[in-house]
Amino acid sequence: MLNEDIQTAVTFDDVLLEPAYSEVLPNEADITTTLARDIDLKIPLLSAAMDTVTEFSAAIAMARVGGIGIIHKNMSVSQQAQEVTKVKKSESGMIADPVTVPPDHDLAEVLELMQTRDISGLPVVEGRRPVGIITRRDVRFASNLNQPVSALMTKKLVTVSEGIGLEDSKALLHKHRIEKLIVVAGDGTLAGLITLKDLMKAELYPDAAKDSRGRLRVGAAVGVGPDRSERAQALVLAGVDVVVVDTAHGHSKGVIDTIKEIRETYPDIAIIAGNIATADGARALADAGADSVKVGIGPGSIC
Repeated sequence: MLNEDIQTAVTFDDVLLEPAYSEVLPNEADITTTLARDIDLKIPLLSAAMDTVTEFSAAIAMARVGGIGIIHKNMSVSQQAQEVTKVKKSESGMIADPVTVPPDHDLAEVLELMQTRDISGLPVVEGRRPVGIITRRDVRFASNLNQPVSALMTKKLVTVSEGIGLEDSKALLHKHRIEKLIVVAGDGTLAGLITLKDLMKAELYPDAAKDSRGRLRVGAAVGVGPDRSERAQALVLAGVDVVVVDTAHGHSKGVIDTIKEIRETYPDIAIIAGNIATADGARALADAGADSVKVGIGPGSIC
């Protein structure tokens, strides 16, 4: 016998957006949306925080076309933070914290750094002052890997000041037939690195979702378990743009407490939480400090 207290409801397949008369062509439509706080997306699409969907490669692909990927949490804290780091370092207007080496390092150590970090060139510094740059091209045919970096590094540097524009950077790279520019601060210390590869990617993906430093946007999920504080801290330190409190039933004490904890600890971080299916649920998560909510609960047993 049907329980009369159960309310009738609809799900996504039951709803149709009714079309109406329009004079707007598809290429004239602007589907830019604000995801949370200052995070704008050219396309309103996120990839799910599932271990079969989003790790760093999917997140990079999503951000390049204007969306954002949410790195799943079914891995260790350090592994998830590293996934975020891979996205943030995949391309950048300027690499603000490039990996560096001192001039007395062995070439063997440099080659290992290049391989493990997947980078093609390293500024050579004494203290924080750049004195050279070493690239794969410099060490490609080196037979003595015990010699110091200073023996093969390029010492005549092309340096630029912070704030240089895209076109000026490209012009200098072309003029000097190089692929990397050393960025120096006013006191002569290393401020960053601009690479030809990143400039070319910026032209290839003009709609990419990027932060204020020109790095691709990425989100990551946390749960309500005992590692939530450690995980949130690692993600924020890795440069994550949005933390997603990800559960099957978001209108719950554990989710609300987690949102409040993250908001209190990191007042400036964007927070998405869910999933919810009611107005009361949305209101509760917003009151706790969530910037956006995930709507919709599926019929699976875990939900």
